[in-house]
Amino acid sequence: MKDFKDYIELHLCFDGEGREVEVLDVTQLEEDVYQIEENPVFTEKVSFGDVIKVRKSRDVSYYIDTIKKSAFTRHNWLLSREVIHSLELKILKNKIRDWNGNAEQVFGGIFIVNLPAHTSVDIQDEVQKVINAVQK
Repeated sequence: MKDFKDYIELHLCFDGEGREVEVLDVTQLEEDVYQIEENPVFTEKVSFGDVIKVRKSRDVSYYIDTIKKSAFTRHNWLLSREVIHSLELKILKNKIRDWNGNAEQVFGGIFIVNLPAHTSVDIQDEVQKVINAVQK
């Protein structure tokens, strides 16, 4: 697993006009080629683990193409405050890491999980177990 200090912040634009820019942690692989190290919130064009090509103009990088899709599948939930702050979810986040996955929490209640595409883990069921445990 990479250390956060290995990542750089990339101002990435997906609309081609420079109006919608999202700052993402990435790893530079070549000139204008990056691996996405977190999930963008405002687009489904790319996700954690994708390798992309960009065109730079001033301080903004414009998305051109996905060179290689991630070996992960992305799952999203909007969870209540109680679930987000629960011990059960913290335990699940540790399990996700043990399953070679990635878990992120954005905007307080959006929970994003990336798991290897061919995992046997039923992440929908695992998250539902957490929700049920917290709601008891």
